[in-house]
Amino acid sequence: MSTNLIMVTASELNDALDSVGLVPSSQDTFVNIFQYIEDVTGEWFALDNNKAQSFHIAHDPLLLDLDEIYSGWFAFWMCVFNNTEGGSELETQALGAIRGLFFMAAHNRQITVPSAIETWWLETNEVHQNNSLNEVSV
Repeated sequence: MSTNLIMVTASELNDALDSVGLVPSSQDTFVNIFQYIEDVTGEWFALDNNKAQSFHIAHDPLLLDLDEIYSGWFAFWMCVFNNTEGGSELETQALGAIRGLFFMAAHNRQITVPSAIETWWLETNEVHQNNSLNEVSV
């Protein structure tokens, strides 16, 4: 496993995608925006800057709807958060990404994902010590 890439295990991401309600065919489409890595430690999905910016790969409305895209990204960043050390830079990045998804999804009139993120944020408050998506912790 490379420590220079932001990556999660394939099995954990698949479980997280299940937990946010993505059906297997949507999961298969969504994970195409990541770099797949297989090594002696297992199978991984890593952020891939070029693929993630290429909307025609997995962001085609005929393949995935907007709610599925936001759900997929939420699942990925939950996995990142779950595997970071408390107070680490990566934890902060994961929280920032999840917070950003909350506001982007809400702005795009999504209902399911912002609600799921708000619930997750409150449930994980003990770990990240920030009561509200609207406030900066000091």
